[in-house]
Amino acid sequence: MTATTLTALKAAQRSLLLKPLDAAVFLAPYGTQAPLGGFTDAAGNLQALPAAFQSIGLIDKKTGIAFSRGITAAPIESYGELQAVRNDITSDITTLEFEPQQNATALNLQLTTSAALSAMTPSSTNGEVWFAQPSAENITYYSAIVIGKDGNDALPTYVIKVLPKVAVSKFGGEQWVPTGVLSNKLTMVAFKDDVAGFAVAHSYAGAGWQKLVAASGMPYLVSALNVAPAGAQTLTMGSNQALQLVVTDQFGGVIAPNMLTFTKGTGLTTSVNISSTGVVTPTSTTGSGVIDISFTAPAGWPASTATTATGTISVA
Repeated sequence: MTATTLTALKAAQRSLLLKPLDAAVFLAPYGTQAPLGGFTDAAGNLQALPAAFQSIGLIDKKTGIAFSRGITAAPIESYGELQAVRNDITSDITTLEFEPQQNATALNLQLTTSAALSAMTPSSTNGEVWFAQPSAENITYYSAIVIGKDGNDALPTYVIKVLPKVAVSKFGGEQWVPTGVLSNKLTMVAFKDDVAGFAVAHSYAGAGWQKLVAASGMPYLVSALNVAPAGAQTLTMGSNQALQLVVTDQFGGVIAPNMLTFTKGTGLTTSVNISSTGVVTPTSTTGSGVIDISFTAPAGWPASTATTATGTISVA
């Protein structure tokens, strides 16, 4: 084994701390085809959803949007064994909980009262709305998309969940107080949709996410390598200067040094030293040339279509 430190082993990535600063829930009649990916274009811009998906609107900030996953297992125990010898998952239920604040919209009234949208017709005489809450419950299914956004609109990271079949399973009830809006917390349960083939799907997208792909550890095709700082760089002979070369992919994400090999080209053999992390320092010898940077895709990744890049260095 090789000596190391806990800091190195920990490999902390603060850029991967995601925090939805804004979010929205969209519902459509059950059977509406939700996008299976493709929520953003090549530049990371969010695309419009199918027209049938309506926004719930404002959501209570204190409770936010909560996803919970309840798993039930059936362990098998044997004589003489302190631990279960087998364990099978028998139930896996995902729920979505939120508190819509725009309670007077037709969609939210349907969600909180189970009344049909067609019953909510304002009078043409006085605008009054009157409808009865059903005395016999009839479960209504919806297709749901939930989108959260970290960062700002210039560089957003979107966290997206698709639940192709959901239904309200719990009503939190209304509370009328002068210090809060009339609202009703809802819990929806997700079901597997036979057409989509799943109950819950996840997506991460956006211009901000593009910068994080390289750090995520997910295998992807690296199609371009760029070196910063760009252009020819000059170091002073015998100085304490240190130039950090940073290599990025086609999305602008930083490639980890352990996937790169830095090689001094002709003219720089005795003029610079370069570390395994891409730090270039001058020696007491003048020279100029390029540093070749080779990318090696880790095991399990697609073979890269852009395996080399160069940086031009002069020592004077």
